Amino acid sequence: MDQAERYKKRLSGIRQYLRDRKLDGALFTSYGNRRYYSGFTGSLGYLLITDNTASMVVDKRYTTQAQEQSIHVQVIECSSDRLGSVAEMIHKAGVVRLVMEASLTLDEYFPLKEKLGSLELTYEQEYFLEQRMIKDDEEINLTKAAIHCAETAFEKTMPLLKLGMTEKDIADELAYQANKAGADGLSFDTIVGSGPRGALAHAFPTSKKIENGDMAVIDFGVFKNGYCSDMTRTLLFGDVSKDHKHIFDLVKEAQDRALEAIRPGVLAKEVEAAHRAVFLREGLDNFALRGLGHGIGIQIHECPQIVIGNETVLYPGMIFTLEPGLYFPNDCGVRTEDDVLVTENGVEDLSHTPHEIYIG
Repeated sequence: MDQAERYKKRLSGIRQYLRDRKLDGALFTSYGNRRYYSGFTGSLGYLLITDNTASMVVDKRYTTQAQEQSIHVQVIECSSDRLGSVAEMIHKAGVVRLVMEASLTLDEYFPLKEKLGSLELTYEQEYFLEQRMIKDDEEINLTKAAIHCAETAFEKTMPLLKLGMTEKDIADELAYQANKAGADGLSFDTIVGSGPRGALAHAFPTSKKIENGDMAVIDFGVFKNGYCSDMTRTLLFGDVSKDHKHIFDLVKEAQDRALEAIRPGVLAKEVEAAHRAVFLREGLDNFALRGLGHGIGIQIHECPQIVIGNETVLYPGMIFTLEPGLYFPNDCGVRTEDDVLVTENGVEDLSHTPHEIYIG
């Protein structure tokens, strides 16, 4: 499928949504949806899709870029009154009933609503995110390339690690190696939590030094050619205690059980339950988080959500994380994370970095 066909198909999905709900237009303002439906990668733009048109207001910074990148979209350069240009675009398209997503700030929404006058506004979020759940072949390949880039950076960083270096040293080295490996940037701020700080699920790197016996949780990902990767490894520094190694092994077992449960037709909650059964068996569920993973793609958090109670059916082409963890306040934390692809026959683990890595 070439690019023109790819974006035509995406636009047709929105147009079917509009017809089914008797709506005249959809306004997209979030980076993820704007990029997915138009191809435009700028940080600001207002994309309007109707049954037979697609147009986008950008400011002068992005006019040329939007014209070069956008597919099947008319680009409109806004006046000094940006929201006035957006309202004019909507009125000119003959829109009477408009659906919007949740990315407008309040100081944009209320002035725009006033400019739209008697227009009927509705809200949608999940449907548009769900449209992005199943990746096509190009998206799968781009995601694999982002994963490979991150794992290359991780592999180059590992031999440089040693006792006595700080959490921030690790994060800085990963960022440097990711840049050398060809990443366009980090897909989120790198998490490093060592020793007792590993119990902070989203620990930011500090000047704490890595000590003998520490387990260090490192959550890291890159952004490359528009798609994200996400990986976590818990490194074992020096003489890790038997109790801590047992926790490490349980987390890996939980991930293995989840991986075994994945296949087309299975519900997201069933994959989550498969991993949680390990923690329930050991009486440790209170030390786990309430979910197992999330989709990745243009953004680092997408659908499907692999969480308790989620009845989303898994289909081939879905890519999401499996990131079980156990967190013991003031003691330690362990998390391990792979990115996986649902296939016609089951699942492909897209991550190849070893899980058990000893340093020092």
